Amino acid sequence: MKQYQATVLSTLSSELGEGAFWWQEQQCWCWVDILGKCIYTRTMDGHQTCYEADRYVTMLVPEEGGKRLLVGTHDGIAFFSPAEGLGKDITVLDTRSNVRCNDGRCDPAGRLWIGTMQMPADKGTGNLYCITGKGAPVCKLAGVTISNGLVWIDDRMYYIDTDTRQVREFEYNQATGDIRFSRVAVTIPDGYGWPDGMAADAEGNLWIAHWGGFGVYCWNPQTGELLAKIDVPAPNVSNCAFGGPGLDELLITTAREHLSPEQIAAHPLSGSVFTVKLPVKGLLASSFKY
Repeated sequence: MKQYQATVLSTLSSELGEGAFWWQEQQCWCWVDILGKCIYTRTMDGHQTCYEADRYVTMLVPEEGGKRLLVGTHDGIAFFSPAEGLGKDITVLDTRSNVRCNDGRCDPAGRLWIGTMQMPADKGTGNLYCITGKGAPVCKLAGVTISNGLVWIDDRMYYIDTDTRQVREFEYNQATGDIRFSRVAVTIPDGYGWPDGMAADAEGNLWIAHWGGFGVYCWNPQTGELLAKIDVPAPNVSNCAFGGPGLDELLITTAREHLSPEQIAAHPLSGSVFTVKLPVKGLLASSFKY
């Protein structure tokens, strides 16, 4: 197994760092602090900006054209731009006060897939939705617990419900958006933490942030084999995304949530954001077609 070491990009600690994203048109890294209600951008020359929001912000995807981002919020989704900030929700996914949006990504056809989770995350209380343009959200998977990582490779969709400790593979029809479960591609062994956010590289492997696992792990979805680990000096690793000018860097978010004072003292970089240069390239995030 190959080993890599992440380096600190930003020590501005997030309670729940998430939403790792490379904004190609703006040539900057982006991420969120869900519980801190902040959206962050950081240019390649190190200029970092925090945009405060009035509600939870959970995931970031680009709108087609690259001028705005689509943001997951507490109840639904909204558009964000550095000039105008976070707008009003354009659709609502769940009206339960103890349920919020979580991770999400766009498929190759420009549909948004976004999941929800209860706080606290009781089993089977979340869903995975799909939104096509200005259409209403359609529930694709009901009764999940912590809806998390999503990637598409050719005619397959890979999806993480953290509670299952699995990466599930679905047959994916790009023309219709239909999915059909095919198999469990990866099962995370005990002692490796819990699978959270996920990115795919150009070779078809999955890079998965492991909550409680002190790193990002690279898995082969065809064989289920563990290929590599990026060591991160924080236990709760939440998300990752390929980016940078060469698409060969990985942005990694972490969290301080649920850590005791003793754990934070032992791992003071918890909540920081990290990067690592890799010998493989990632894939550009697909854009939302509104």
